[in-house]
Amino acid sequence: MINSIIPVPKSIEIKDETVTVSACISTKYEPWSKYLSTFLECTKKIFKKSASVGEGGIELVFDSSLKENRYRITASDSIKLFASNDKGIAHAIATVLQMISFSDGKFTAKQAEILDYCDKNYRGLMVDLARQWHPVSTVLKYIDVCFLLKLSHIQLHFIDDQLYTLPSKAFPEISTKDFHYSFEDIALINEYASKRAITIIPEFEVPGHATSLVRSYPEIFKNDITCDSASITTENGLVISADAIVCAGKEQCFEAIKALLAEVAEMFPNSPYIHIGGDEANVKAWNYCPHCVKYMKDHNIEDEKDLYCEFTGRVAQIVLDLGRTPIVWEGFPRKGVTRIPKETIVIAWESHYNLAPDLLEDGFKIINCTWQPLYIVPYQHLRWGVKEILDWNVYQWQHWWEHSKATLNPINVAPTDDVLGAQVCAWENTYEREIDFVMENCAALSERTWNLTRTVTTAQFTDRLTDFMKILGALVQDI
Repeated sequence: MINSIIPVPKSIEIKDETVTVSACISTKYEPWSKYLSTFLECTKKIFKKSASVGEGGIELVFDSSLKENRYRITASDSIKLFASNDKGIAHAIATVLQMISFSDGKFTAKQAEILDYCDKNYRGLMVDLARQWHPVSTVLKYIDVCFLLKLSHIQLHFIDDQLYTLPSKAFPEISTKDFHYSFEDIALINEYASKRAITIIPEFEVPGHATSLVRSYPEIFKNDITCDSASITTENGLVISADAIVCAGKEQCFEAIKALLAEVAEMFPNSPYIHIGGDEANVKAWNYCPHCVKYMKDHNIEDEKDLYCEFTGRVAQIVLDLGRTPIVWEGFPRKGVTRIPKETIVIAWESHYNLAPDLLEDGFKIINCTWQPLYIVPYQHLRWGVKEILDWNVYQWQHWWEHSKATLNPINVAPTDDVLGAQVCAWENTYEREIDFVMENCAALSERTWNLTRTVTTAQFTDRLTDFMKILGALVQDI
C-alpha cells in the first residue's frame, strides 16, 4: 500500500522490485528502544500477528545529519529508518507501517527511498473528555490515530461545566464521582503518548466553562452575586449561568487555581504546554460580585472585559511560572490585550472575539482551529468533511455563524511561521459516534498541514484514504 501513504511524502522513489526481511525490529540507539515495543504493538493490531525484537528485520538508525522532525526510509536489500529526533523516528515508523505486508514470519515492502518532513510542526487533535466521558481505552485509541497520521499534538479537554475529569490531591472533592481518571490512568496516558512521540496538551478551563469547579468548592470559586439572576444569553442563544464562571476578585480563587495548575504540570511532566481555556465566559456576572467590583476599583480596571484580560493574563503567568507555555482559546477581547503575556499561544477558532490578523499583529503565535471546516460536533448540519478540509488552508478562517467575522467572507492571513499549525476539534460526541469522522478529517488535516502546497486532488486523496482507513481502522480495534 505504498501508494496510499498519508500524508503524501515530500520525496518518494518506488521500484517494481520488493524487499523481504525478518519480522523483527531493532536499534543500536538506546533512547529509541521504547519505540520497538510501539512498533510491535501496532503490527499485532494491524496484522493480527506477532513480530519480535531482533536483527535482520527493520532497523531504527540515529542520523544527526537529518534536520529535526525529518526522516528517511531506505528499502532495498534491507529496511532502515533514519531520523535525528523522536518525532522524526516516530513519523518514520508510522510510514513504514503503511508500506509493509506481513506473512510467513516476514515483512515485505516495495523497494523505495523516502525523504520526508512536515511544513507545520503543530498538527493536532482535540478530544472532549468533559462533555462526553471517554474511558482510558478510547483515549489511547485517539493517540493511535494521531500517531499513524503523523499528527504531533493531542489536546485533552479534561474540564468543563459537566465534569472535572482529573484527579486532585489538593482538592479531592473537585473530581467528578465515577467520571474521572486516576493518577495511574494519567501515568498510562502519558507513557502511551511518549512511546508514540505525541505531545499531550492538558486543558484546565477557566474562567468560564467552570461549573464543575464552582459547585464542588463554592466557598473558593463562586461569585457572590448581588442580583436575582446574572445569567446571560449569548448571540447564538446559549444561556450561560453565573455558576459557570469563577470569581476574578478573590485571591483564594487564584491560589486554588495556582495549586490545581501545579498538579496539572506534575501529572503531565512531558508536556511543554498547559491550555487554560479562556473562552465563552459570562464576564458580565462579575459586575454583580462585590469581590470582582472591588478588584476592578483597586486595580484601575475599567470594566468586566478589561478584567477578563487581567484574569487571563494572571492565569497565563501562573503557567509561565511553572515553566510551561500557556495556550488559550480566542476569547479575550483585543481591548486590554497588553495584560496577556506574549508567550501565550492563542487558538483562533470563531473569528468573533479576537481575529487572527489582530492576534498576529499584537504579537501572538496562533493555532488555526477554525470551526469551519475543522470542528466535529453532534449536529450533522454543522459538520464538514474531507473535501472541505482539503480545499482549506492553514492561513484561512471560515465560519457558518452569522455573528462571526469569517462568515461568507473567509479571513486570510499572509503565510507566516507565527501560525504554528492547525487542529481538528471533536466536541460532545461518544467515541463510537465520532471516531470515523475523526480518522477521516484528521487524515485530511494531516495532509494539508504536512504539505502546505497541495499535492493531490480530492479524488486521489480519497483513493489513498480508502486503503489507509483499513490500516487505521485495524489499529484502533480491540484485540
